[in-house]
Amino acid sequence: MKHVVFGILIATCCLFFAEASSSARKAGFVLLREGVGARAAAMGEAQTAVVGEQTAAFWNPAGVAAMQGKHFILAHHRSFQGIKQGYGGWAYGNDRRGLALSLGVYGTGGLEARREPTATPAGTFSVYDLNAGLSYAQKIGGRIYMGFSVRALHENIGPESAWGMSADGGALYRLSENLMLGMSYRNWGRMAQLDRVRTPLPRVFRVGAAWFWRTWIATADFRLPAAGNSGANFGLEYGVMGRLFLRGGIQTGHDTRMLSFGLGITQRNWRVDYAFVPASQGLGDSHRIAVGIR
Repeated sequence: MKHVVFGILIATCCLFFAEASSSARKAGFVLLREGVGARAAAMGEAQTAVVGEQTAAFWNPAGVAAMQGKHFILAHHRSFQGIKQGYGGWAYGNDRRGLALSLGVYGTGGLEARREPTATPAGTFSVYDLNAGLSYAQKIGGRIYMGFSVRALHENIGPESAWGMSADGGALYRLSENLMLGMSYRNWGRMAQLDRVRTPLPRVFRVGAAWFWRTWIATADFRLPAAGNSGANFGLEYGVMGRLFLRGGIQTGHDTRMLSFGLGITQRNWRVDYAFVPASQGLGDSHRIAVGIR
């Protein structure tokens, strides 16, 4: 029966993806396309089947129920041309059910505005995205976790602004003590009109696996976005005496980034994570840092 439930959920997510793929419009709302967490960035954003952190509320809300205790996180991301992303969240899980709150902010300013090709811009403008989310997850039987997130969205581009709502759904299946399988469908919803045009949300279906062995974690994801390139994500983490964690990752399907590196350091109930993601085509490198408290 458990296998039947998991199979039905896979089929449902595939149907959602097929519906989303019927639209050829380019997806917007940058904040929902950019991943959260320094650990995730260092591991190539292969996080669909990873459990134990608040950031599961973003990658796969089912993972919130698989947590053991509470987790609070603050994360900062800075990339080229002063683009900044901030993320904060709290979560609690007891391996039966879980609850999470999250808030994300993304912005950049000083972008040049032009109405026609000219050497001198007509002015400057800024972009500002915000989302606030609530996640809930529940364990079904002894091996399956299911969860969902709902988010309130706000976007500003120059003088124009719009509100919207989105929802995520996900599931995890503990195949064995060392292997977790996961899938998620993210960003199903809509925005109000922004200057007479609705911004399509970046819907994406992901499946993944995480393998745990002693102090090693190996992860793999496959992503199928409604707009843009599909691809694969791979990550690896090695723990040294439970205090230092070395990480690396690979992404395919991106035009500007492929490799990522990082580390984490723990002290008592604190952990600090750092990720470095180099970019090609002169876009500059990306740095992420996160502080977590248990």
